[in-house]
Amino acid sequence: MKDIALEAGVSKSTVSRALGDDPRVNEKTKKKIRAIAKKLNYQPHKAAQALANKNTNIIGIVFPRSPRSVADPFFLEFLQGIGENASASGYSLTLYNDDIYQEEKLNTIFNKHNLDGIILTEPWIDDPRIIHLKREGLPFVFLGNPMGDEDVPWVETDNLIGAYTAVSYLLDKGHENIATITGSQDLVAGRYRLQGYKDALLERGLEIPTELIINADFTQEGAYQGTRDLLKREIDFTAIFAANDIMAIGVLKALREKGAKIPEDIAVMGYDGIQLGEYVDPPLTTIYHSAEEMGKIAMELLLKILHEENIENKHILIPPELLIRGSA
Repeated sequence: MKDIALEAGVSKSTVSRALGDDPRVNEKTKKKIRAIAKKLNYQPHKAAQALANKNTNIIGIVFPRSPRSVADPFFLEFLQGIGENASASGYSLTLYNDDIYQEEKLNTIFNKHNLDGIILTEPWIDDPRIIHLKREGLPFVFLGNPMGDEDVPWVETDNLIGAYTAVSYLLDKGHENIATITGSQDLVAGRYRLQGYKDALLERGLEIPTELIINADFTQEGAYQGTRDLLKREIDFTAIFAANDIMAIGVLKALREKGAKIPEDIAVMGYDGIQLGEYVDPPLTTIYHSAEEMGKIAMELLLKILHEENIENKHILIPPELLIRGSA
């Protein structure tokens, strides 16, 4: 900026105003300064601009607490969608795991990093973070419907309909003894996917087989151990609905170890439609919703909030799709 100011014969503050299209600088001077800036290949310093505007241009991304992590392919695809829109808009990302749910840790993060906004994954039942975020005045968006608060912006697939569709497909294929490996029931998605499983059975006049419901934690290892426990019960079943695709992969491993053929002996259904599911053997039949697209939408929604734009709909519900492959 000093070099531009010297060549243009103006002050550095005039250069700054001209490049920021300040109306206090006349158009002739702006044009001259922009031409010199282009000739000198001047690039504005994003961090310095952010400080001048009292912004950081940093978005925090909160991923699930242990035992889950950003290594889950679903969240990697979600992060890719966020990253594309964030980068194009001049924002960088800082990642956190969900161990920050304790209030003192939330305060530490906000005070240390001074985030412009935050995107959270996997809302809990009666999520305590919402009150804290509102009190701090930090703009935020959820991946998932936290329930009970109409003011909270979110993007989500319809978990109830998705799970209902998955189990209905298995029922249409002649399966009646259908087991499920659930996700955590502390999470909204976990409860909805279990309820969708139950609704599909009840609609066909079937009783809920509590002995075929195995509670797990949305992880591959949790589903693997849950399936082993299910097999030890020696109860007849011909299909398993896993509450996400990573869990379905754990189910496949446990069934193979017992010598089961898939889908001839036992059909397996997943949920999420992660890219990895196409490459397991057999390819995973699942409920598809694009994690990458939801990441893009979540970032778009947060940007509108940050820029104080009019938002017609704070709640974006993505229709789930049945994706039929070889496992069911």
